[in-house]
Amino acid sequence: MQGPRVMLFASALALAAAALAESTPGQSASAEAGRKFWSFQPLAHPQPPATKDGQWSRTPIDRFVLAKMEEKGLSPNPIAPREKLIRRAYFDLLGVPPTPQEVAAFVADPSPDAYEKLLDRLLASPRYGERWARHWLDVARFAESDGFEHDSDRPAAYQYRDFVIRAFNEDMPFDRFAQWQIAGDELAPDDWQAMAATGFLTAGVFPTQITEKEFESTRYNQLDDMVSTVGTAMLGLTVGCARCHDHKFDPIPTADYYRMAATFATAIRSDVDLDKSTPAEREKAKSEWAQKRDAAREKLHAFEHEQLPAKFDAFVAQNKQNPEALATVWSVLDFQEVKTAHGTTLVKQSDGSLLKTGTPPAKETYTLVARTSVPEIAALRLEALTDKSLPHNGPGAGPNGNFALSEIEIQAGPADGSSPPVPVKIASAIATHEQNKGDLSVASSFDGKPETGWAVDLGGIGKDQAAIFRFDKPIGSPGGTLLTITLRFEHASAQHLIGRPRLSVTSTPEANDLKSPPGPDVAVGDALKRLIAGELLPDPQRDIARSWFASTLPEYINLKRELADIEARGPAKKLAKVQVTSEGLPPVTNFADGRGYPHFYPQVYLLKRGDANNKVEPVTPSFLHVLMRGGKDESAWQSPPPAGRGTSFRRAALARWLTDTDNGAGQLLARVIVNRVWQHHMGRGIVSTPNDFGAQGERPTNPELLDWLASDLIEHGWQLKRLHKLVMTSAVYMQGAQASPERAAIDPHDTYLWRWEPRRLEAEPIRDSVLAVSGLLDETMFGPGTLDQNMRRRSIYFTVKRSQLIPMLMVLDWPEPLNSIGGRPTTTVAPQALLFMNSPQARQYADGFAGRIKADSVADSVGQAYRIAFGRAPTKTEAEVSTAFIERQASSYQDAGRSDTRPAALADFCQALMSANEFVYVE
Repeated sequence: MQGPRVMLFASALALAAAALAESTPGQSASAEAGRKFWSFQPLAHPQPPATKDGQWSRTPIDRFVLAKMEEKGLSPNPIAPREKLIRRAYFDLLGVPPTPQEVAAFVADPSPDAYEKLLDRLLASPRYGERWARHWLDVARFAESDGFEHDSDRPAAYQYRDFVIRAFNEDMPFDRFAQWQIAGDELAPDDWQAMAATGFLTAGVFPTQITEKEFESTRYNQLDDMVSTVGTAMLGLTVGCARCHDHKFDPIPTADYYRMAATFATAIRSDVDLDKSTPAEREKAKSEWAQKRDAAREKLHAFEHEQLPAKFDAFVAQNKQNPEALATVWSVLDFQEVKTAHGTTLVKQSDGSLLKTGTPPAKETYTLVARTSVPEIAALRLEALTDKSLPHNGPGAGPNGNFALSEIEIQAGPADGSSPPVPVKIASAIATHEQNKGDLSVASSFDGKPETGWAVDLGGIGKDQAAIFRFDKPIGSPGGTLLTITLRFEHASAQHLIGRPRLSVTSTPEANDLKSPPGPDVAVGDALKRLIAGELLPDPQRDIARSWFASTLPEYINLKRELADIEARGPAKKLAKVQVTSEGLPPVTNFADGRGYPHFYPQVYLLKRGDANNKVEPVTPSFLHVLMRGGKDESAWQSPPPAGRGTSFRRAALARWLTDTDNGAGQLLARVIVNRVWQHHMGRGIVSTPNDFGAQGERPTNPELLDWLASDLIEHGWQLKRLHKLVMTSAVYMQGAQASPERAAIDPHDTYLWRWEPRRLEAEPIRDSVLAVSGLLDETMFGPGTLDQNMRRRSIYFTVKRSQLIPMLMVLDWPEPLNSIGGRPTTTVAPQALLFMNSPQARQYADGFAGRIKADSVADSVGQAYRIAFGRAPTKTEAEVSTAFIERQASSYQDAGRSDTRPAALADFCQALMSANEFVYVE
């Protein structure tokens, strides 16, 4: 019994030894030695070889293929009939069958370029992006949930899928397509599609139920997923194998792995609101916004120059009779500086308040700086005012119009900066409304505890609120006081911000008026008193007084608010939540503690055996040395970020190296993607292991053709649509599928492509084809997906939830998106036949298919059904058998007492056609 096992083991060792002999193990060899392996060598730029048969070749591709055939004594098949070609092209480019009308038009087209025109039309179809995006989503291990036991949803992840569809439809150059997925946020931060493209990096699985102790090891696992996926998807290399030790087969040392991981050290997954408007839409919105803004400005200007002077003069004249009416306790603060810690926008209003705009974050801090000439300041009043833009009119920005002020801090110093500001101690406080007298009272807002604070909720919603904070002693400087007021909102359960705060100060220690509007600052009050007394003031002082007076007029306030609202809103935007991978943005939270996942570790270390608890040394960002040429190191691709763009620009350097065809990895990137395109057109790649171009992968069957295609792609701007047409107009692609026992004896696996090898469609085009022939296909593009199996949109719009994959597609070999998938398996199992025979959806589709057939006779019905399902007319035998089947089924339904005998029998026949091999195989 040991003999066969020993022989099998010996054979395995021999295979491994052969691979090692050709490759250079990263553990012991230099990068220079490793470059001798075929995939690390520069492109050869070969010329198409001469062939004995000078008639068959249609493109340079054919000469490479035919030369290999002739070496083996093989000859190719002739060109396939047009009925076969159009069906083949439709499935390859669109993933749905042609209609009978489209088949008839193509077959009847006498022009010599009919086929080329057909391909141009298909490549211009929006269905093309949906078909080819699905191939890439396999490679990108795309899903819309986290995986593991909780498998939380990622509701904004579909934006990455939509980006891929658009990129293919727009024929985005593949080098840019690759770059944006690595560093779109760094390379094109103003383009929402570039931002959405970065969803590629964090599309992998991630455990959300983790403890503090697991954060660092989980982060290293996520970095491993990024490095491994970039390696297999872009370069066809199993870079992840170097995490625990130098790669055993390829020249990738562990140091290279961790330095590549360091390029992702600061990248986190975040859901952000982005403007999805097109450039034309943005220009139109900008123009419309400018018109509204200018109109509001004109209305305000007209009021200020035509009505305000007379109203102000009347106000001054009126108050000459009662000057004491101007007396006020509270002086509103005019803030010269307004800052927020997490991006909330506060817009100044004409009444001295600040109005929050946009979606508030969970936590926020307002820092407000104002100068005031009020002497001996005894207290500060904080008003939380209502506004129609706030939930339930406010005064808070929380979901119910509530707010919770965690802490208020005040600093005061001389306005001239002659001495540093000092903290102001708050002695006591009162408020219009308090949620309770404990942790949510106004006194809790200056107790130094962020978990407590002044809260206004039930009973206080929709009403102006206010609190007075009395100081332990008066503050102020003779030349004016500079106040810095910090309002902290640190309750993480919701956006508990004050939506429209207004602050004022007083010199009156006993002031307890929580509701009267504040008056002017001391300087304004002084100017008003002098005007009322009849003094002639210089224009600047008179303007100060008039500006304050204007801020008390409802019509002026409304005009100012209208203009401020328009300016704050800006041009209309098509905002949408998008999952991105970037830095400096709020991270997606986890279940462990409600904080960002996982905690951020900007310094990556080389780990012993991949263990985060066994650090060897810190590493800096770099790339695979075996793919750096010309004496270059990582500095050749690195550059400082533009001004205002943070301190890190790591992934942009990686993206540039990845696509550099002179000194970086660009030539291998081109080899990998042309091989993927060839694989999906021909059924098998020139390298049959599309995710492994290393020593453990298969060698190319036609290395000269692979290099020629890669060179051609680079020379023509990385345009994939041109590559599709080049492949699909070749004689090797267009040839028939006829089998030949003689040629099969020489090449049983069709390695040298002497025939078109029929192959089964994948799960998505099978389902989409069923919908198409039934007339039920909904062609709506983009947007969120669904888990509902009854959805009638294309299958690419199913939500990919890792723990709840679509059963119909799973039966047809839909893959699990755990790792990058270079090629899908094709199985033949009983549940596939049962799916078409017994599922409710199959019967529904059969009824729809039968409903499309409009014919008087059974024979004509059979002919229509064949043309819809297979793109051809039935043979005589098929027509006779099919007619007999329908009549027999109708008779059985009649015997059963059914009234719909003919439609039911026709639906049975249509269901049988959709269950046939010819329906799901491309020939």
